[in-house]
Amino acid sequence: MNKILKRVIIFLVVNICIFFLTAFVLINWPIPKKESAKNYDYSSIDTLSVKSFKKQEYWIIMRDGNELFSQIYPSKSKTVLILIHGSGSESRYLEPLAGTISHDNFATVITPDLRGHGRNLKELPDIHYIGQLEEDIEDIINYAKESLKAKKIVLAGHSSGGGLVLRYIANANLTRVDKAIMIAPYLGHDAPTVKPKSGGWVTVGIKRWVGLSMLNTIGIENYNKKPVLFFNRSKAYDDSLQNKSYSYRMAVNFAPKNYKEDIDHLQTSSFVLVGSEDESFYPNKFKKVFSPASRYVDIQILQGVNHLNIVKNNEVLEKIEKYLSN
Repeated sequence: MNKILKRVIIFLVVNICIFFLTAFVLINWPIPKKESAKNYDYSSIDTLSVKSFKKQEYWIIMRDGNELFSQIYPSKSKTVLILIHGSGSESRYLEPLAGTISHDNFATVITPDLRGHGRNLKELPDIHYIGQLEEDIEDIINYAKESLKAKKIVLAGHSSGGGLVLRYIANANLTRVDKAIMIAPYLGHDAPTVKPKSGGWVTVGIKRWVGLSMLNTIGIENYNKKPVLFFNRSKAYDDSLQNKSYSYRMAVNFAPKNYKEDIDHLQTSSFVLVGSEDESFYPNKFKKVFSPASRYVDIQILQGVNHLNIVKNNEVLEKIEKYLSN
């Protein structure tokens, strides 16, 4: 009996050592060389050519006492639309969509720079833990209700912002919203809608990601600040407000928790818009992926629209305004 117990103990110790050795080798594996993404139409998000709309700048206080920079586009409507930007970027490029919706009085629009993004990069260069982004969204919702007297809340997002919207509305423990809009949403690296490397948008340290995932499964989060995702943005649009990389915790949090489970749990009226020429995703696969929640989700594919210009497309704007008016 003692021999068997000894063998079991040796077996466990050896495997535990192998587990930790493998994990630490992987998290210290060299990151692949960044590539230059040349297949995106960056001109469609050129913030220098954006028409200026009436807006106000606010620093909204979060539950941890920190403030998030946000822009608020006022309207006569008591509906507040919170519009989340995509990965590695910030809210400026969303002005054509946010400004027009507010100008046409379909909603007052808040475009926050998420924690670790844009104007918040200097003071808040990262999140502290996975799940903090949805807590921040919940605090922005509370701000809209208390300070803007919102009667209805619509949560919207583009690209990774759309994926974060899905992550949020799938969590029944968070403050409910009335409607959701997902514009070319990123559903996670394992979703069939996502092209390899998101179409070249990012370079991913896959081995490091795997190693950190291994440690996280047993509750070790000490190394989650390590960068795992690097943006291949054109240098012409790589200013001081753009992210160079994401930590593991940011990369994990700025996406659905599990796209299949999140869609299964979806019970919020939702509108999904994707361009037929999207460089990051496979547009024709969205309907099948969202089919378990077809009762709640309307999916539309816009012809001739790509991943970035979708936020400036007139047909997209008209469809969103129609959805808001119903």
